[in-house]
Amino acid sequence: MKKILILIVLLVGGVYFYGRSLPREHKVASSITLVVPVDTVWFMVRHPGASNTWWSDVKSVRRLDRPRESYEQNMGAAGIVSTEIVSEDPPRRLVTRILNDEQQDFGGTWTYVVRNTDSGTELMITEDGWIESPFFRVIAQISGLRRTINSYLTSLGAHFGETVTPRDRS
Repeated sequence: MKKILILIVLLVGGVYFYGRSLPREHKVASSITLVVPVDTVWFMVRHPGASNTWWSDVKSVRRLDRPRESYEQNMGAAGIVSTEIVSEDPPRRLVTRILNDEQQDFGGTWTYVVRNTDSGTELMITEDGWIESPFFRVIAQISGLRRTINSYLTSLGAHFGETVTPRDRS
């Protein structure tokens, strides 16, 4: 029993110190190209209150009573994430920020850029984020820092009847 306890302490300590060696801040980006008009993509991006109707990770959404347009998204096992719209330049650019009123584990912004290309409408999302806990940094490395962005993009493509593979744009 003592050996198992020592092994557990060493494992937890190793994960903690590995997590501390990982950077707190990160910047990642992914994009997809859709065969739908820019205005259609913009409409979906600009209305986060309806994301639970098409984004597979979101179980429910509710609007928050705050000075800026804000939403609380129930992300299932990932918990509740509240965001606010920081700025927009329709139909090209939208910036949202995670609200950290009660939890300080992670945060950052998502910048959505929608543009017309020769092959369709490109949507690129850039996450400028941070993760406080060394343990959560390790989990994010294992699951992938782009996991949430790529889930969003893949679900959006599926909503339009398209199978898309997000491209790394970092």
